[in-house]
Amino acid sequence: MVGIDLGLPGETDRRNFEGMMKRYYLLLSGALLSSLPALAMAQDVSADALYSAAYDTCMEEAKGVTAGMVECIAEEFERQDTQLNEVYVALRGDLSGERRKALRDAQRRWISYRDANCGFYASADGTLARVSGNLCMLRETAERARELESMQGE
Repeated sequence: MVGIDLGLPGETDRRNFEGMMKRYYLLLSGALLSSLPALAMAQDVSADALYSAAYDTCMEEAKGVTAGMVECIAEEFERQDTQLNEVYVALRGDLSGERRKALRDAQRRWISYRDANCGFYASADGTLARVSGNLCMLRETAERARELESMQGE
């Protein structure tokens, strides 16, 4: 009987394909792992730009002690919340009629979201839950202040 090539992959073809896929995954994994330091650095830069230098100094001095960290977060939250309120008032002053009402409604909904979301972080067990909840409030407030700042002059 004469063998007919039906174009079906044989055992050799399957092993070659598997070997090629393993090399591809190793290459991809290496590329991803090598980019992690750059991603971490980019995150640090954005966090530094978001918070004050006083906050950075305070956190360094807290040396990872929960009580100190919570105090630093609370102080920075007050700064960021003041900034948010000032930007909100200024932006509202630039708007009229329906846009002003829409901003007020959006801000109220945003506050409800922030409080519920960060409350979820804080509701976990352990001392880090308190830090996570407070960090969430700080981050969300600072980001909202920057968001409203970017809307000024539109």
